[in-house]
Amino acid sequence: MKRSAKDTKHTFVHFLVYALGFLLVWEWLRPIPTISNTGDMEIFVLFALFSFLLIFLKLPLYALLPLLFIGSLYALHLVFGAGNFLARDGGGEFVRFFFQDLWYNLGLIGSWNLEMLTDPFRTLLVLLLLGLVAYLVYFWIFHIKRIFFFLFATVVYVTVLDTFTPVDASMAIVRIIVIGFFLVSLLHMLTVQAKERKIGRRSASYMSTAWLYSLVFMILAATTVGYAAPKMGPQWSDPVPTFERWITGEGSGSGGGIRRVGYGDNDERLGGGFVQDENPVFYAETDQPGYWRGESKNEYTGHGWVSEPDYRESESVYGSEISYQMYSGEVETTSHTASLEMVEGAGFSNLFYPGQLTSVNTDALVFTADGDQGEAAPQFYTDVIGGEVTSRTAAEQPDTRLLEYELSYAYPEFDIPSLELEEPQDPAFITERFLQLPDELPERVLELAEEITEDAENRYEMATAVESYFRQNDFEYSTSGIPVPGEDEDYVDQFLFETRIGYCDNFSTSMAVLLRAVDVPTRWVKGFTDGESVEVLEDGVERYEVTNGNAHSWVEVYFPETGWVPFEPTQGFSSNVEFTQDIDDADISIDDDQDPSEPERPDMPLEEEGASPDDSGLDEGGTGAGGGGTGSGLSAADWLAPKPILISIVALVLVMIMYEKKHRILNRYFLLHYKLFGSDARFASAYHRALWLLDNEGIPRAEGETLREYARRVDHITGTMAMGRLTERYEKMTYGGRETERNWREDKASWEELVKSLKM
Repeated sequence: MKRSAKDTKHTFVHFLVYALGFLLVWEWLRPIPTISNTGDMEIFVLFALFSFLLIFLKLPLYALLPLLFIGSLYALHLVFGAGNFLARDGGGEFVRFFFQDLWYNLGLIGSWNLEMLTDPFRTLLVLLLLGLVAYLVYFWIFHIKRIFFFLFATVVYVTVLDTFTPVDASMAIVRIIVIGFFLVSLLHMLTVQAKERKIGRRSASYMSTAWLYSLVFMILAATTVGYAAPKMGPQWSDPVPTFERWITGEGSGSGGGIRRVGYGDNDERLGGGFVQDENPVFYAETDQPGYWRGESKNEYTGHGWVSEPDYRESESVYGSEISYQMYSGEVETTSHTASLEMVEGAGFSNLFYPGQLTSVNTDALVFTADGDQGEAAPQFYTDVIGGEVTSRTAAEQPDTRLLEYELSYAYPEFDIPSLELEEPQDPAFITERFLQLPDELPERVLELAEEITEDAENRYEMATAVESYFRQNDFEYSTSGIPVPGEDEDYVDQFLFETRIGYCDNFSTSMAVLLRAVDVPTRWVKGFTDGESVEVLEDGVERYEVTNGNAHSWVEVYFPETGWVPFEPTQGFSSNVEFTQDIDDADISIDDDQDPSEPERPDMPLEEEGASPDDSGLDEGGTGAGGGGTGSGLSAADWLAPKPILISIVALVLVMIMYEKKHRILNRYFLLHYKLFGSDARFASAYHRALWLLDNEGIPRAEGETLREYARRVDHITGTMAMGRLTERYEKMTYGGRETERNWREDKASWEELVKSLKM
């Protein structure tokens, strides 16, 4: 049955209201460059405008969807592609890449490996979300004729960003209020127009000029007075510190709560989730990025890591070579320098360095001693067990905080055949310190280690077997919902056999313990991942921003003739350390995080040399090796992460489908309801529900129309006699003045016939 109500043609007022809806959506997009690293926002705004226009024109789906798809392709090409979109070597190549990338990412979604989604696909999800929002705003305005919820959500959105992020929403609030006043007023006018058109008083396009002028004057006057009038300052204290303490658990008596990601000192109790913190910690300038090593720990307790460092005063570290060596002379290395500058409020007493630290430039050193600007040069001490290089001043040994320093380091390249040929003949001091395991370690951990490495023929194959184990056995990377083991539980055992979900601490600790279980010396290392390149300087040097979110932990494995070799077991992370292998006289560089079974990502036409389709920033989205961050406030999370976008898209699609099919859903629901629970006593309720369903289907009872007249009209529209029979029975029951004989079985048949004749 076709509904009798016809869609109203769009007028200028409809266009104006929809344009105001677009301006509200624009307010959601404006802060994104401030709270994230998203660029090219004008492309997203233009695509949103394009989507709004297409949907306003009420194009049929067979025209709307292809146009939106072409618009999405063009937007993606502007961001990631090169050349002319209409040319074969520009747009043609990009279309080929698009479908390759789409197929690759659909496979990742099927395996729920959302962290590995590529940047072009994430951008496509954002564009799809914008299109759905445009459609949703259209429904709110032209079907529901209510926009207050979206207006209220926009106000909450910008005020939250103003409170907890660097976004300044002072003018945004003014714009939103002005837009909201016009939007609500014009929507009300459209509702009045619809009522007057229904009774034939005025045409649909009628608009009172006096009313419109009054509206504009009142809104502008109220806005001007409110903006210019003197205003009191904030009456409440800043909620951010309180909110931070509540989130991180700081200051609570129990010491519980969720931690904030960052580099900390205490690793005795690992486990538990944390909130992300992308506040910068330091900036580094170097031509060879790598993991910034802080310290390592060697004693596993069953709940975390402890260490008894052996610090040796080392004059050689200050201004010349460091005596502690990570690698033997057999390892090929390249020499590099790095300059580090801590952000305000951050600072550590130890150095962070990639590879093997060789020297520190004393002339570039800036530090504080006990909170004051340092004058006397600090003395450096080296932990000859873990490799940490820390600094103190000579006067009463107060803590020193290094603010700026320049260091030299050697970056390694490991030869795989050499590692495979090494004999496991470890010195006594290595086996004493780096094979330790707690007596309470569950037996099944030892058995699993034997099982994983049973086919390995040498130490290198044992290490890579354990490293690969975490990528092939349904382990999941996550920073939330991570349990803390109880007093009688083992941290590694819980991760390997019960939860199988965690972040870098879980993966790295488990790898270190599994290798120790098969007599391979390991140590647990923590520091920061490379960071994100924010500026390209001269001679191949780049400036990297390292944040609390880059805090990370990994594993170093000891090889007697090589030294300490780093391995990366955590899903989604890859260090820059190179492992080379000579095959048919051709050097092949092997990433220590590469899984040979992982599908190859498609090539992509690029504008800038050095970019890649998988440059999604996952290496920079690291987790914390410790619980204490150094930032000064909560930063915005990754607002364009794929999981929230996918959930939002699915939710919006479901809402739109349910709204589009709401009449069918309601009809089927009440049909089933009265089939199961109908009775003679509920006949009146069923009849009134039928009237409601008819009104909902666009067949309302006219004013002054009797029930019999209405029933005849309904039967004529539906092509049945059901409404007439139900009305006759209802009138006898209601107006007959006496109890009539009723038969719900017959009434139910007529009621179901009527409902089924509606839009099912």
